[in-house]
Amino acid sequence: IGQLSTIPPKKRSLDAIEEYRRNKRDFPKETFMGGFLLEKIVGPLSKGHLSLNGTDVDKLPAVTFNYFQHPRDLQRCVNGIRTIERIVKSKRFADFTQDNEYTIQMILNMSVKANINFIPKNTNDTTSLEQFCRDTVLTIWHYHGGCQMNKVVDKNYRVMGVEGLRVVDGSTFHSSPGTNPQATVMMLG
Repeated sequence: IGQLSTIPPKKRSLDAIEEYRRNKRDFPKETFMGGFLLEKIVGPLSKGHLSLNGTDVDKLPAVTFNYFQHPRDLQRCVNGIRTIERIVKSKRFADFTQDNEYTIQMILNMSVKANINFIPKNTNDTTSLEQFCRDTVLTIWHYHGGCQMNKVVDKNYRVMGVEGLRVVDGSTFHSSPGTNPQATVMMLG
């Protein structure tokens, strides 16, 4: 159920959910008998952009995320995956894992097959940690920065040049608060 949150709200059709279920049938049952570890790149250097496609509020904006545009971000992701691998292979973690029946490569390939995001995947098994990072990047819907302070809104969250309109949400953040932004957003309003 948690992975269903990776399907964008407007794409959560019965067909999308059925495709999600079909993909899960191919996984070994052990896939669903444990937890997962995620790594996060704090303060990414890559920058995307957002622009409006007109004044129609029902028309989605043009968004380019540019994940891993900056090579340092990709290297940080690879280093994070290597750290997770060392943790999983450590003696202190041994009680939480099964025997070495599943190799790290098998686990990475299993992860890529999950529909984590809607970015086209490498059709072969993951051949490098760089490709794994590209294939599995996600934001968990914690977008920010589309209405930045002093660019789109003033210090009181009023939209510049528009009477009576304020934006008080994560889009006003210049950078990620480093965790789930819910509490930070609630503090604003």
